[in-house]
Amino acid sequence: MADNKINKALYGPSMLEVALGAVLGLLIGVVAASVYLVFKPVQLAKEMPKEPSRSVVYYIPGSESTAKSKGWQAKQKLFIAGTRIQVVEDELNAWISSLAAPPPAPAKPAKPADKPKPGDKPPPKANEAQGPVPEGYIIPGKPNFRIIGDKLQVGLKCTLNWYGLMTEVTVKATGGFRKDGDRFVFAPDTLYLGSCPLHMLPWASPPLVSHIISSVKVPDEISAAWVKLNDVTIEGGTLKLAGQ
Repeated sequence: MADNKINKALYGPSMLEVALGAVLGLLIGVVAASVYLVFKPVQLAKEMPKEPSRSVVYYIPGSESTAKSKGWQAKQKLFIAGTRIQVVEDELNAWISSLAAPPPAPAKPAKPADKPKPGDKPPPKANEAQGPVPEGYIIPGKPNFRIIGDKLQVGLKCTLNWYGLMTEVTVKATGGFRKDGDRFVFAPDTLYLGSCPLHMLPWASPPLVSHIISSVKVPDEISAAWVKLNDVTIEGGTLKLAGQ
């Protein structure tokens, strides 16, 4: 032990200690930068500026025109029947809006509480100002679809919940579809959580995409028809779904 102290005093830290220190410093820097970018807001825009800033992540939501989405219900029936269909982003957004959860039923009058017995602990008080805290660290909102060339953009607001401390960030994913086993899945080329490019962190991207997709409660008949698809392509501003 004494010899090690003397060697460090004479020759300084070993190469292994220097390497470990450099790696730890790099990891801390990556984590700090990622956290900063997650909470850096994206720039909501109607169109890309002529000279976009490299330090800004722009988010342009897809169109939700009622006039362009009138036929989405008829196309949904054709899709379930296995017919080839083409849909525009307005129809996709009308469809996803139809899956939104209905408003909660009015609360029933509370029953009068039983009188506490001697020795009973008082019930915990609810935080009336904050209300109930949703479960999960990332709580997805309603997705929005936009077709960009041969890519599909999926954007949505997510609530980050850290032990009751909640903040809202924008998630934006852009990519296409690929076959995974017996079904087509959305495979984003880019994925932003806030302004943080998660596609640069391969270990972080798939869990978030999977969590967001699983949060959308799709009817069974839609899921059954999706598994039977032969091809999924994006072309000419439309999503083309080819059934059997």
